[in-house]
Amino acid sequence: MTGEKFRLIRLYSSMSQRDFAEYIGVSTATVAHIETGNRMVTPMVISKLADKFDLTDDFLSYVEKYRRLSQ
Repeated sequence: MTGEKFRLIRLYSSMSQRDFAEYIGVSTATVAHIETGNRMVTPMVISKLADKFDLTDDFLSYVEKYRRLSQ
């Protein structure tokens, strides 16, 4: 998982970095570092995301729209 996908999950959930960090059980600094590419998304963080989120077709559609708009 990339930092961009991680960020999109947060944006799709309409959460601030702080709220997102609290929700998945990591520090705000971890969220910021992942989103800026200074830290990789670890298997532990991925498992926390999987536990909290159901990444539906709506989310995948959101990712595609974001990619098109950012090109």
